[in-house]
Amino acid sequence: MLLREFDSQTQCWQLPSDVNNFPLSKIVHTVKKIDPEIIANIKLLSLNMTVSQISDFRATYFFKWILGVINHQQLLIEIDATDLCQSNFVQRHKVLKVLKQIDHSLIKITIENVDSSKKTYRIIKPYLPYTDFLKFDIQSFKKSPSHWIDITLAQWQRFASKEGTVPIVGKVENADQVALADQLNINLRQGYAYGEPKRI
Repeated sequence: MLLREFDSQTQCWQLPSDVNNFPLSKIVHTVKKIDPEIIANIKLLSLNMTVSQISDFRATYFFKWILGVINHQQLLIEIDATDLCQSNFVQRHKVLKVLKQIDHSLIKITIENVDSSKKTYRIIKPYLPYTDFLKFDIQSFKKSPSHWIDITLAQWQRFASKEGTVPIVGKVENADQVALADQLNINLRQGYAYGEPKRI
């Protein structure tokens, strides 16, 4: 869910301040404002959530509530890998506990912005059995004199497949990146190579 608020001074829509630290109550308030007709037609609701939101003691109740709002249609939760890596051990433990408790037939979990570092792999590894999708930033898998690849995309793909986790490549922008995704048979992709945003 992409949140925007209207700034009357600039006459522009903008991201609310401190959006990364929204409490769950603010998300609840925002969801309640969605037009009931839109809610009735939702087949899948995707929410980007922070580690602090998921590790909140009310998170389990929040998931039950939001599933009720969308009539138990599919809920997709996206967690940023960088946020996980920067969180402390206690927060990561709480997130893992929540992911173990949720109903994965109704709530799918994506960890996004996964890179090629060993640190990211070590931190994300315990979450793989409870993660449905891993979204990779394909640009972080290009070796250069200033960028070393600890874990290749093919290695990540093998680790994920052992747990039944589906890979997605994001930020695919050129023919070489398309060829890499083709070579690895990664069918879920995002990026300008497949079309740029357009006005509607």
